[in-house]
Amino acid sequence: MRPVMPQALLLALHLRDAAGLHPPTSPAVPDLPPLDPPVRPAATLPGAEEAGRQWARWWAGAFPGGPESLTSLLPPTFPGLRGMPELRGVAELGIDEAVAWTERARHLERRVLADVPVALFETTLLTRVERELGRRLRSFTLDVVVLPVRGAGAWETPAGPVISLALRADRDAYLAWLREQLLRAGGTAGRTRTPPPEGAGPAVTG
Repeated sequence: MRPVMPQALLLALHLRDAAGLHPPTSPAVPDLPPLDPPVRPAATLPGAEEAGRQWARWWAGAFPGGPESLTSLLPPTFPGLRGMPELRGVAELGIDEAVAWTERARHLERRVLADVPVALFETTLLTRVERELGRRLRSFTLDVVVLPVRGAGAWETPAGPVISLALRADRDAYLAWLREQLLRAGGTAGRTRTPPPEGAGPAVTG
């Protein structure tokens, strides 16, 4: 289980909010809330509607936001924004502020991870789910994109799950969400059973 907060996605979300863009949604582009801490949008820019459509296209192709996605948004050439002149204009105006904002977001992420350590709880939860299933889970990797958007939310995309930093900061809510992911990995999504009582068990990793 690997939570990640990709720099490219942070930059893109800041550009979206600062320019007041309203990208169309799709299974690949969930309707993510505004950033938290919030970004005050600038005056509406010419071409904002088209920039919003281009933003959605970039996001769908860049998610979950690896190194190439990050490079695609950076000056001086903004290589991932070729053929997207309106969005490139947004990036040229706002990338410096977006970079500064992501540093603050990283600081908030580190504080949340320090205040709400959950590794032991994840291991215990995995053991409980396997007891509930009556078997070990097959080996799997769960990459979770964590984003500092408003509210405690979770979204499913074809490329993997997204959760808000607020959900990650709420230990009980995060573990309840994670339990559903583990049951799905075990092929039993939607099946409900009473979990066994808390108890010590062997450490198991997914």
